[in-house]
Amino acid sequence: MVRAGGAGLPKPIVDKIHAETVKVMAQPDVRGKLEGLGLQLVGGTPAEFAEVVKTEMPMWGKVIKDAGINAAP
Repeated sequence: MVRAGGAGLPKPIVDKIHAETVKVMAQPDVRGKLEGLGLQLVGGTPAEFAEVVKTEMPMWGKVIKDAGINAAP
C-alpha cells in the first residue's frame, strides 16, 4: 500500500503514519480485501519506501511520457 506525505514531513509524523499503516494492514479483513483486488502487500520502512519512489519514478515517468498519457481530462 502506498502511503506518502509531503516533502519535509517531520520524522515523528512519518513514524506515526507508518506505525498506524502497519497496524491496519495487519488486519485480516483489510489484507483480504486488498489482496482480493489483486494488490500485493509488502512491508518496509519509510526510508525503503523513499528509495523505491526515488528509483521507480523516473522509470514510470518515461513509460507515461512514451505512452502519451497525461492527467488532463
